[in-house]
Amino acid sequence: MTKPSARKGGKKEEPYLKVKNAAYIWTFIGINIAVFLCLLISKVLTEASIDHFWHRVTMKDGILAAGVPILAIVLAGVFGDTGKARLVFWRWSNPLPGCRVFSQLIKTDPRIDVPALKGRLGEFPSEPHAQNAQWFKLYKKHGTALRVLEAHRLYLLTRDMAAMAAIFAVVFTVGMLLATSDYKLDGIYAAVLVLQFILVASAARNYGNRFALNVLSEESHI
Repeated sequence: MTKPSARKGGKKEEPYLKVKNAAYIWTFIGINIAVFLCLLISKVLTEASIDHFWHRVTMKDGILAAGVPILAIVLAGVFGDTGKARLVFWRWSNPLPGCRVFSQLIKTDPRIDVPALKGRLGEFPSEPHAQNAQWFKLYKKHGTALRVLEAHRLYLLTRDMAAMAAIFAVVFTVGMLLATSDYKLDGIYAAVLVLQFILVASAARNYGNRFALNVLSEESHI
């Protein structure tokens, strides 16, 4: 799943999708900051305290609200595309689903007409880089198809959220340990942050796989 080229949407498409995702990313960051401040300052997690700090974070003329979009840009750039893919797919080498879409993932999707696809493409590549290269050629043809576009948007959204969740799990846990002496609360909070990362990364993995498979589905039913 190499970055798209400028043709057929290409590099114009990914920034467009990221703009559509911006409000969701800001909300995700805002909620995490509000909960962190609530535990750090109030030492309790109640609806009233969360609501108080949420309003502090999202106050239109407040410095926190003004800083969230900037923070979103910084956090999204901490990991490169490969680093984010490793966090999502839990693979160090060839983490992108395009690297195994023909050898593994294709078997999991009954929508794909495999004989028709083989008749169109010939024998499927087996080497990871070759699989990704073949998949990318197909993506350039079908990148603007509605199913592909929406799966791509959701993958980018949850991939960035997973990277941010990993950062929050480390930074907020350390912040709580340094600022408080309630190790029970700190431990529970750290566990919740790790669980948040696992859930978001799992969602991103599923969306990424669906993104790759949607491209093959489009090609198999031309």
